Amino acid sequence: MDVSSTFRRAFHLISPVFMAYYLLPEELGGGITRTSVTLLFLGTAACIEISRIALGLRMFGMRTYEEQRVSAYAQGALGLAFGLFVIRDPRIVIPVFIGMAWIDPLAGLCRRRGWNRVIPTATYFALFLGTVLLMHSFAIQNALFFSAAATVAAILVEGPKHVQIDDDLLMQVFPMLVVYYLLAGFGTGFGISM
Repeated sequence: MDVSSTFRRAFHLISPVFMAYYLLPEELGGGITRTSVTLLFLGTAACIEISRIALGLRMFGMRTYEEQRVSAYAQGALGLAFGLFVIRDPRIVIPVFIGMAWIDPLAGLCRRRGWNRVIPTATYFALFLGTVLLMHSFAIQNALFFSAAATVAAILVEGPKHVQIDDDLLMQVFPMLVVYYLLAGFGTGFGISM
């Protein structure tokens, strides 16, 4: 059993804990805000990544090809920052982040086992739809539409391997942008429940 691979998968599976950001009040007391703590966390992660690259270190769980580029961990954190501070809408960020966290390892397993890509595609759709329905984010017809759009965007960028860009970033940014612009474009004319 490859311990590095197991660690990466486990980190993916538990990473939705970061969505607790939306449960915290903005003011945490003593002049400390949720935003400042999040920026401190992300800034620390960025400093660790810069140091790792500068010193040529390999972090536990990293793949060998990540040694000469920004790691998947850092790119995943960048995607999270994009969601929290650019998109900002939990109706979009939460289901997309959970989709990346749980579907990326499933898609990798399917590739290794030679299973059909329908499995991660259908699972992403069900996971996204289930999340937005549990959150009461959108009316059912809109939830179906946004789930389908996010699924297409996420699965299209999950498969191809890029030299410098990791799918942990792409599987967040592309679906978030797609749903964000669909929501902005259709707005209340599409019967979106706000």
